[in-house]
Amino acid sequence: MSTSLMYHTQQVQGFQHKSYFYLNTRVLESITRKDHRCPNCCSSDIKKIYLRTRNIQGVPYGLKKVYFEVDIHKYYCYKCKVTSTENLPFLSYPKARLTKAMERTLMELRPHMCISAISKYFDVDWHIIKNCEKKILKKKYKHIRLKDVRIIGLDEIYISKKKNSVQYITVVRDLESGSVLYVGEGKGSDALIKFSQSLKKSKCNIEAIAMDMSKAYISWAKKNLPDADIVFDHFHVIKLMNDKIDQVRRRTLKKLDDTQKELLKNNRFLFLSNIENLDDKGKDKLEYLRNIFKDLGDVNIKKEELRSIYANADNEFDAETLLNEWCITSKNTGVNELLKMAKTIENHMDGILAFWRNNRLTNAHMEGFNNKIGWLTRQAYGYRDREYFYLKIFDLPNLKTSKEL
Repeated sequence: MSTSLMYHTQQVQGFQHKSYFYLNTRVLESITRKDHRCPNCCSSDIKKIYLRTRNIQGVPYGLKKVYFEVDIHKYYCYKCKVTSTENLPFLSYPKARLTKAMERTLMELRPHMCISAISKYFDVDWHIIKNCEKKILKKKYKHIRLKDVRIIGLDEIYISKKKNSVQYITVVRDLESGSVLYVGEGKGSDALIKFSQSLKKSKCNIEAIAMDMSKAYISWAKKNLPDADIVFDHFHVIKLMNDKIDQVRRRTLKKLDDTQKELLKNNRFLFLSNIENLDDKGKDKLEYLRNIFKDLGDVNIKKEELRSIYANADNEFDAETLLNEWCITSKNTGVNELLKMAKTIENHMDGILAFWRNNRLTNAHMEGFNNKIGWLTRQAYGYRDREYFYLKIFDLPNLKTSKEL
């Protein structure tokens, strides 16, 4: 009965039950191999030499934690003249401390429980659980298929500040399926060297690439994806416009006395918020501040005009006409920050218009994915194992960032 139970609950076969030993909440089950054979030629004409006894944790029997006690031998085969060490078929690798069934149980719980909770409940070392998950993820994402990918999103993500240097990673995603195609260390074209090699090997046909206006990324895209349409995401265009608002606000504050500074104090997000998200009181206050601080008011109005172009332009031709008019009127305001923004839009006009040319292609999913990476980092209070962290990012589209995780 014990051998049958061991087979059906633990998937341990080829071994015979010998005895049980009970110690508080643990059960130590002694087992022995039924038939010793050479692992090289399967011959039974062998000499076996005892090496050591191992205790391997299995799936619990109810509330009792189960450990298998098994003797390990060294074999010498008289037939093939080979010396080898006995392997246990119910282990995923020779030095594993858990049975395959136990590893599978832990991994089935992993999407629903954190590693520390699983470790505490099953009395399994934290690193063993992490390495089990890492091994599965490495196998799952060993080969990333690029051949059928048509539209990709590219973005750099801030991770942490370490030893006086800011740490970034570069993430590439398939914007149609949502899957992660590549995670690279750092930012800029250097972070995409390995991805460039994968693109050449896959012979994929990338039609469009959504990204920000980074010169390094633009240069990389033109070199490695010359036929792809570069799309400057409207999110980054508006973000750049908000940066100009912040610059004007800081410049304005430097010129004000203490009394005037009180008017702008704690109103930063009033200028950065979308006008439709403000209540009547907020809109009235914004209008009041616009009239007092002309430069700040002009930049805020031009931001809303730029947002209106994205919302109302039906096609590339209409968008180009409206953007050119926006650039002219922005230059006429005399605000230095608006002049720079107008030049930026003129210099990147083709990529900005590609938004309409590619059916309003946006990189917004990448921005949302960046938040999920931040959630992933906070859940673990950071990752020391960078390879494990990257594998978790590859698997992140399959996870839900709910409170239960």
